[in-house]
Amino acid sequence: MIKFLFDPKTPVMVTALALLAAMIAVWFSPSEIPIHFMNGHADRFVSKWIGLFSSPGIMLLLLWIRKWSDTAVWIIYVLALLQIFMLWVAFI
Repeated sequence: MIKFLFDPKTPVMVTALALLAAMIAVWFSPSEIPIHFMNGHADRFVSKWIGLFSSPGIMLLLLWIRKWSDTAVWIIYVLALLQIFMLWVAFI
């Protein structure tokens, strides 16, 4: 079950899916996305372009770096989870 995480193609597919999801979501999300909440209210916002494309951008950089470090693959997976959260926040 967990062997697919160590396949060299998996981080590439995860990054491609995150980038595709961001490209689709950018047309349906508001111009600003909340990134911080205090007492149940959003108090910090970023542009939808920064909020949706920062994680896939870092993931692309890490794909290049993974030639030298195996840790980069795990960071790609963590950023994919962050991207899922940002997509959720963009649509609430």
